[in-house]
Formats: sequence, C-alpha cells, structure tokens
Amino acid sequence: MVLDMTPVLSGAVDSLAFEFSFIPAADSLLASVYRDIDFTEPVMVKGLVKNMAGYMCLSASVKAVYQTACARCAEPVRSKLEITFEKDIASGDVSRDNDDYIFIEDEKLDLLSPVEEQMMLEMPSKTLCREDCLGLCPKCGKNLNEGPCGCEKHEPDPRLAVLKTLLK
Repeated sequence: MVLDMTPVLSGAVDSLAFEFSFIPAADSLLASVYRDIDFTEPVMVKGLVKNMAGYMCLSASVKAVYQTACARCAEPVRSKLEITFEKDIASGDVSRDNDDYIFIEDEKLDLLSPVEEQMMLEMPSKTLCREDCLGLCPKCGKNLNEGPCGCEKHEPDPRLAVLKTLLK
C-alpha cells in the first residue's frame, strides 16, 4: 500500500487517514522469517499520518489472525495479533541508515514495509495451544494433553550408571 503524500506536503491538509488490508505474500520478509505461520485472514491496518508544523508521524493499528503449530504439542493453534505503533516520517536531510524513520519517496509513502517490520517485532517467539500445555512425550511422542503414556517417567543419567554398580 502506497499513500500519496502530496496533500500533506503541499499543506492542503494536516492529516491523512488510511485503511487497507493485505495477505502477506509468500516472498515477503514477514513470510520468509515466519515460514510456519499461515495468515488465514487478511491483515487489517488502520491509521493516520499527521503533519504538525513539518514534523510528520505515522500512527497505525494492525490486526492479524494467523494459524501455526503449538510449540509444545504441535497441534494447530489459531491466534490473534493486535498492535499499535507510531513511526516518524522523514522527507529531508535525515540519514537513510536511521531505522527510526520511514522515508517519503517521490511524494509517496510505502506503508507495507513499516507494518510488516512492526509485526515481525511483535510476533510471539512461540505460540502455545494453552498455557498449561504438557507437550509431547520425549520417548514415544504421544500428546500428553490427551492423557498419560505408558513410558517410564524417571530415566537415570547414563553417565552415572557406573555408580549404580557400587550399590550391589
């Protein structure tokens, strides 16, 4: 999504509201970093660009629904991500190496890049089906949320097996 900044830059308006939705493309940075996440619905973005006497700021709220595997039991999990953020906009003498700003190119502002960047920063490092998920048995692989398996719970450390012979 590209926003035409001409009305703001010319001084005709002090703010521009925007609203759009998108599905992260398979070749996007977001999809390449989070390969195991499937965005089941379009990501909804609403926001406002304000010009306050030459200082411009982007404010946005993002809502996304995604599906992934539980980090403990590998069952499918449907989750939501809701974030709000602000980003400063630069159009002049600011170094392009500065990550604190987004830049206007040819009087247009690319909104997709800062939205995807903020989503990557806010995505949880792991998603659980529930807070008390028991996960999988390390021996047989049974989902322990469905009940206990028949595996031995206590396994002695094999490095200490020699000491067990001393007890005999």
